[in-house]
Amino acid sequence: MDLVFTLPNGKEAITEKFCYKHIEELLQDTSTSNKVSILEKFIKTKGLNVIEKFIALLKLREKCIGTAITLTIDQKAADVDIEVLLQSFQEIINIRQRKTIDNITLILDYPKRFCVDTDNILSVIHEIHLEDEKINLNNVTNNEFLQITNSLPAEALNLIYEFVKEKKDALTYSLLGKVDLNFLDQSPVIFLNNIYRCIDDYRFREYLFILSKRIKDVNFLLNSTFFDIVDYMELYRRESEEHNQKLKK
Repeated sequence: MDLVFTLPNGKEAITEKFCYKHIEELLQDTSTSNKVSILEKFIKTKGLNVIEKFIALLKLREKCIGTAITLTIDQKAADVDIEVLLQSFQEIINIRQRKTIDNITLILDYPKRFCVDTDNILSVIHEIHLEDEKINLNNVTNNEFLQITNSLPAEALNLIYEFVKEKKDALTYSLLGKVDLNFLDQSPVIFLNNIYRCIDDYRFREYLFILSKRIKDVNFLLNSTFFDIVDYMELYRRESEEHNQKLKK
């Protein structure tokens, strides 16, 4: 079942349901770049920028795992509601610009890809126009992206640096005034990974083992959301307590 979320700019983001089995997939893969690829696959709407993707994944987490997350603020753990965090993203302003120098035209905008390995301000480049040739950098491989951007002249790079400096407030967000996210580095990816890692391997297997005693269809459990699993565990706990009380009488 697909889920539909409305973004602050009025766009709709369609995602797949995030199920219990998908938690294991994230737990097993230790690569940050692979984890963000796994999460991005849940977004079915094409062409979203990283801010829109981030908001969609926050809403998906809220719907399928739960609204409460734990953040480290001032070196202390604090429980925060996702709805509170979403207030930081009430507006997505239009920052697209067209910059030209000599025979090179650059179309600059929010990145389409999450930056993972290094800080990468060049991810704001969407298209490069060279005379009659138009290169869409959203449709090239990582290696091709590096080759193309490394060949840009210093003057073009200066235009990009100026754009990033000018649009800094649109590219960086401060959650609760304490947690800083820069969409030109890997901080949003690390944040998403942390809030989707809601349990560890041991707890994942424990819940499955306990509930499978009551619900024989393991696939049903694996295809449930974590939100549902927590409800099933609470029902199982109550049932066990009632059973134990009857035995004592």
